[in-house]
Amino acid sequence: MNRALATALATALLSGAVFTASDAAQSSLEINACELLTPAEISAAVGLPVDKGRRQDEGISRDGQYSSTCFWTIEPGKAPDQSAPGRGRRFVILNAHRWPAGQGMAKKFLDAFQESADQGVIANQPVPRKFGDDALWWGDGLAVRKGDVSFGISVFMPKRGEARTSAMEEKLAPHILKRLDRMDRKSAV
Repeated sequence: MNRALATALATALLSGAVFTASDAAQSSLEINACELLTPAEISAAVGLPVDKGRRQDEGISRDGQYSSTCFWTIEPGKAPDQSAPGRGRRFVILNAHRWPAGQGMAKKFLDAFQESADQGVIANQPVPRKFGDDALWWGDGLAVRKGDVSFGISVFMPKRGEARTSAMEEKLAPHILKRLDRMDRKSAV
């Protein structure tokens, strides 16, 4: 076998091994944000109908975590209101991250909210909440950590002149945490 053919064959085999290892890492970390909440749970929390949700994953990032986002429209089909904040658009967004096991990255993710507030990047000082292993309300959403998973949930229903509260996000967080617990039990079996 000539050297060029051997090199091409070795490269193909190695790239296949790398691809397989990359696929295995991705599948072990993969999380689906749309599977963490149901439209019925969201509707119960916000008091309005929502659509089935749209998943948009970033996949594995440079820092090794898998990122998945789900976006649900509140009152789908409702015409925009040009006079309302955000043209009256209402939605729920859930961003879930599964980090490599045992590296403490989910905690660092939550700590970054405090650092951002201290540096003036986000306007509000995070307020601790009692969900999962660690949680905080940062003014626009609830960020929670459970083991090596972190997630942010935000309900956007703008009302002129009213301060945002964490009430709706705090109704949704227990549903997400239950599903994460079920996922952990399945993977342990």
